[in-house]
Amino acid sequence: MRGNFQHAYQLLTSYFAEVRLVDLDFVFDIHTTSCKDKRFTMCFWCFGPPKKTYKLLGPVVVIDGTF
Repeated sequence: MRGNFQHAYQLLTSYFAEVRLVDLDFVFDIHTTSCKDKRFTMCFWCFGPPKKTYKLLGPVVVIDGTF
C-alpha cells in the first residue's frame, strides 16, 4: 500500500463505514494503543451472512501460533 500509516488507517475506517451502509449486520472493531498514542494494534470484522449462520455451527477449536 502506498502512502503513510495514518492515511492507511483512515482508509480502513472509512472502508468499514462504507461496508456498513450496504450490509447492516456488518460489525467491526478496531483496537489501538492508548488514546494519546492511537497506534493500530488489531481489528476484527464480520460480514452479515456469516454472522447469521454462525449459530448453526457446532463447537470449533482453533489453535493459532502466529505470534
